[in-house]
Amino acid sequence: MGYRRTPEEVAAVRATLADVEFVGGESLSVDFLTRPEIVRDILPAELDPGAEPRLTVQVSRWRSNCVGDFAASAVYVSASHAGVAGDYVLTMFMDDDVPLLFGRDLYGEPKKIGTSTLWRNDGHMSGVLERHGHRLVEIEADLGPDRGPVEVLGRNFNVKYELEPGGGALAGPPTLMMAEFGQRTTVVRKGPATLRLTGTVHDPLDELEVVELRDAVYVETGMKATCVPLGAMDADAFLPLALGRSDYWPALGTARLPG
Repeated sequence: MGYRRTPEEVAAVRATLADVEFVGGESLSVDFLTRPEIVRDILPAELDPGAEPRLTVQVSRWRSNCVGDFAASAVYVSASHAGVAGDYVLTMFMDDDVPLLFGRDLYGEPKKIGTSTLWRNDGHMSGVLERHGHRLVEIEADLGPDRGPVEVLGRNFNVKYELEPGGGALAGPPTLMMAEFGQRTTVVRKGPATLRLTGTVHDPLDELEVVELRDAVYVETGMKATCVPLGAMDADAFLPLALGRSDYWPALGTARLPG
């Protein structure tokens, strides 16, 4: 074991990443409709808006065979590519650097560090995302009876890219990625929900206008993950969205050199 992996260790890494599993998952999510122009503005040009201007906010916790245990939150946007429906991952928050690096480096997921928490009190469920002292997401739901089990295939669109050191351009064309998640869900509970989104200059979730809020969905699930590249994208067109995935660096200055 070391900074130069042995052939046996390389083979072990390949075997693990070829059979990725996330298990013991608990997820509380809520869908809402927003204005169509908001969806078009936050989607890359290579993706079409979904059948309706739907966004999904999710707070969850997981175990895995590759990145340990972690809690996460995410915002998804209904989208499609070449007639294949899925969700574009607008932003994601992990509570540890290991799942952050896995998803960002391998799948192109737009991950940041944040604290996600789920609480359950009989039929009432709460999900909260906090980052840098700001509570960005609050979901409250009153859940009905279990409707599981069910098997579903989830599909996410992400983008892999590199910024040039000066930040003014991308280092080559980005790559549109598609991740698929074969889920075996044992518990499904639904019920009315409330959703509160706040924002900062780094995480402007409050700009996602809620026009129609739908019921919350709580699941207990496990899933296998795979990911494939779909093709190159327009680097200039994606640059503003790439910079929007990061924190706003001009607001993070704490000092300057004299003179």
